[in-house]
Amino acid sequence: MSKRIVTFCADQINASGPLTPDDLGARVAGAGLTKSGNPAASVRTALRQSPVMVQLPDGRFDSARRMLDGAALTHRVRYATKGRPILFAGPELALLDQLLVHEGSLPLSTGGAISSSYGEFGGWHGPPDWLPDVRADALLAFRLRNGYVSIEPVLDEPSLSSPATERLRVLLRRYLRSDDGLSQRQSQFTLGAVMLRALAEIPDLLIEPLPPLDEVLQLGSERWGRGWAVEAADTAPSGQQVVLEDLPAGLVSALHRDARNLGLSLGELTVLLLSAATYRTAMPCRHDTEAAWLSAPATGRAFSGGLVEPSYQ
Repeated sequence: MSKRIVTFCADQINASGPLTPDDLGARVAGAGLTKSGNPAASVRTALRQSPVMVQLPDGRFDSARRMLDGAALTHRVRYATKGRPILFAGPELALLDQLLVHEGSLPLSTGGAISSSYGEFGGWHGPPDWLPDVRADALLAFRLRNGYVSIEPVLDEPSLSSPATERLRVLLRRYLRSDDGLSQRQSQFTLGAVMLRALAEIPDLLIEPLPPLDEVLQLGSERWGRGWAVEAADTAPSGQQVVLEDLPAGLVSALHRDARNLGLSLGELTVLLLSAATYRTAMPCRHDTEAAWLSAPATGRAFSGGLVEPSYQ
């Protein structure tokens, strides 16, 4: 019921602009979505728990879809996009990813739609050739306008030291350092919540493409809470750990289950599976393990001994 309330309220806000809990409560009750004696309170609770809604300083609620309209979020691709059906979104696209997960899919301006398999593989899927053909390390701008997503290469590299970038950096760091409940959320969603607050304060913050948010904030290899540490198979006195990034929650649960059933430590099972995967796959470019696991097998390669082995590039 809470998701239905959020969806209904988002539609009302997208059509009318930000609305108060009282206005939304009356509309929600009129639509038969709550039997609460205080529908405004029910609305307030549901919307505060949603990653695609934000409460403005004046008490009204706004939606991520409306606030993102016209804004550009940038992403630096880790490998060439030609022929790629999947894009792995990082924390720099967290806000759009949360909207995509909530909506189920978003239509593309070029036709078709993209969907997210967050919770399984963490990838965005689209129709053939939905991504512009760019080389590795190129910058793409994702812009939502009138409900449609357009994706374009950024030809002029934006500066990390420009006044617009510095304004974004100062604003985000101020919100990230605030102690008002953001730390209670999963980190992948924290940046999305911060971006909503930033856009509420400065609506034109992302009108022009800026460097990706992970580069602006200098996150480095940090994956905003999606890293997963397990004990190494050989327990060393130093307590060394194996740290894996971007593992979906479903895969982590399966590893816990299988380790328990097999009577192995989690570290032993993980290292065994990684060892097996190493022998079954070619080394992916830039250690892009997600692409190696998910790409369809390419044409077999002939080795000197006559053995043909599939290659995952």
